[in-house]
Amino acid sequence: MLVTDMDDTLYPLSLGLNLFCRKNIQEYMLELLHIEESEVPKMCLDLYREYGTTMAGLKVLGYEFDNDEFHAYVHGRLPYEKLKPDPVLRNLLLSMPQRKIIFTNADHAHAVKVLNRLGLEDCFEGIICFETLNPPKQINCMDVPNDNHVLTDLTENGCFNSHPQILCKPSVEAFEAAIRIANVDPKKTVRLITFLESDMGRLLLLCGYLDMFWPFVFKTLGINS
Repeated sequence: MLVTDMDDTLYPLSLGLNLFCRKNIQEYMLELLHIEESEVPKMCLDLYREYGTTMAGLKVLGYEFDNDEFHAYVHGRLPYEKLKPDPVLRNLLLSMPQRKIIFTNADHAHAVKVLNRLGLEDCFEGIICFETLNPPKQINCMDVPNDNHVLTDLTENGCFNSHPQILCKPSVEAFEAAIRIANVDPKKTVRLITFLESDMGRLLLLCGYLDMFWPFVFKTLGINS
């Protein structure tokens, strides 16, 4: 089975989408949460490092905001036109017989846009994303929005209640939830492909703790440049 991150992994980091995303997050903190401008850059980075995402850290600190509004502000203004179809990567993925799943901290709408722009929308069995791990209420698994029969959120094997804190990578709880949702046999190898080279230490510790992940850490899988 192949579990892969998406942003800065299926496409090159050099495209700079992460920088646009960070800029939008900082503007959201400044304009909508009214955090002091001088504090925003360091706070944004510190929360990301501590909690996995700046959004998760803001929630822990007690900031109240709508999750969908946050995602629309941060991702809705990204220059998706920078993403181009990647036929080489597409053929590579389609040639692999293993189950293939996206595991991202991003929201579902962003994941769908990225995969569609890359021409990879039918290369994965499903997507485990923000809404999968953080539904707004206790839901029937089939209530999670789908885009087509291939590109779905993998919630068929488990539902989750709302969390007082956001559940996201790289927490052990997020990986355990993803394993449960994807119906993975914990005794079988799962290959994790991620850009998180800076988090390699945490990922290796996580693999040892879960005793089921074999990490492949690359700078990117994206072929185009």
